[in-house]
Amino acid sequence: MDTTISFIGAGKMAEAIIAGLLSSKKLTGKQIIISDKYDKRRIEVEETYRVRTVNANTVCVTEGTISFLAVKPQDMAEVLDQCKQTLQDKLVVSIAAGIEIPFIEGYLGRQTRIVRVMPNIAATVGQGMSVIMKNSAADATDINLVKDLLSSVGDVLEIKNEHLFHAVTALSGSGPAYIFAFLEALSDAGVRMGLARDVANRLAVQTVIGAGTMAKNAELSFATLREAVTSPAGTTAEGLAVLESRGVRSAIIEAVKAAAVRSKELGTK
Repeated sequence: MDTTISFIGAGKMAEAIIAGLLSSKKLTGKQIIISDKYDKRRIEVEETYRVRTVNANTVCVTEGTISFLAVKPQDMAEVLDQCKQTLQDKLVVSIAAGIEIPFIEGYLGRQTRIVRVMPNIAATVGQGMSVIMKNSAADATDINLVKDLLSSVGDVLEIKNEHLFHAVTALSGSGPAYIFAFLEALSDAGVRMGLARDVANRLAVQTVIGAGTMAKNAELSFATLREAVTSPAGTTAEGLAVLESRGVRSAIIEAVKAAAVRSKELGTK
């Protein structure tokens, strides 16, 4: 790929994307340049991935043809104001949580090509879910380029309505935490039934991986897959009956709804 990418910010999500781009050989270390306000972090990423780093955001965005904004939401306004003259001519990709496209356009102008991304933590192991949306100035070439880049760290889905980012944040952004909580419960149950902790952990993790892989590959509904595992009056049916009686399904739905409401609240601050 004949392009150079600037990363303003070298946090965990930026690092995950950088690692994916390099391991997939979409880019070389010479095609990535990074700036970060913390010298220690910048040097750490430079030494680990053999990429170029600079201590000035303005220099970083000048050298890149695509600029990833990977800063904390509270730092976004300062970065945009600092780099607006240069960023206006770039393809700008924001992975800052809660920062909407109109906010970025307010600094860079509506003519600037902007793609907003909501990744999740599984990108750090190459199994992320990234949801993306472009503004009116970006075209199909821009969005396809971002899709190709992000495919190096997992699946990519484009949406057209930015208001849906709250639901995305609540489901796939926060979702790994729900899965980890479920894994904890499965493991604890195994230990209570007499299994060693390492055995219970291994069983729980592989069960979730296997079920997730089946759900991804099978052209069947989740309900159909569940029914296929559930024999009448069998062990699974008994377990599912308890989950239903304790309201686990409704609790998960309410958890996602609550996270979406909180996402909206944070977006207004």
